[in-house]
Amino acid sequence: MGKNKYFSTKSVFGQLISLIDDSMVQKAVEKYDSDRYVKSFKSQDHL
Repeated sequence: MGKNKYFSTKSVFGQLISLIDDSMVQKAVEKYDSDRYVKSFKSQDHL
């Protein structure tokens, strides 16, 4: 049985999230100040 070239190790949700550009996330974090009191688990890590 050969490997399927369409199979990926990431879930569909993981593939969709990987399409979001880091600069877009950074702009939203700065706009809404969402990482104000965060020490280690930041918004980008959450995604």
